[in-house]
Amino acid sequence: MKDPYKIKVCQGLKGSRVEAKNYALRLLSYRSRSRKEMFEKLRRKGFDSRQIKSAVESLENAGLIKDEALAKELLRNAAERKYLGRKGIEMFLSGRGIQREIIDETMLIHTKEMEKDSARKIVEKKLKALKKYPENIIRRRLWGMLKFRGFSADIINMAVKSVSNKKD
Repeated sequence: MKDPYKIKVCQGLKGSRVEAKNYALRLLSYRSRSRKEMFEKLRRKGFDSRQIKSAVESLENAGLIKDEALAKELLRNAAERKYLGRKGIEMFLSGRGIQREIIDETMLIHTKEMEKDSARKIVEKKLKALKKYPENIIRRRLWGMLKFRGFSADIINMAVKSVSNKKD
């Protein structure tokens, strides 16, 4: 029985540009990838640079690889689901192979209010697990956790300060 959702691929020679494109299409069927990620995956698979360049350019022309759109999607995911701060989001995007210029352009969307909301949500969520500890330990753990997620010091201070206000 044929899978109706399977991407139709062209039949080509082993090690050809068509095979590189087919492999790239299969990778894109799992999740969106940046240009750099696609280059690395195809290179690891054993395709030469000419085949990789042809496949990636073909997919970019078809609109299947768009680093700008991917960066916006990843920003939304990092802010809403992973609750990362500004530096954390930048590192996340960089780790996914997004170029620095695109990261800078995308980060213009991310406001300080969005960052404050993320920090508040993390604090509220973690306070449930930390409520049995003394206030100084709670503050220290929250500080470390927020710093690890890439929040700035002023955002962390605001979020941690809210802990002492809730305790009173």
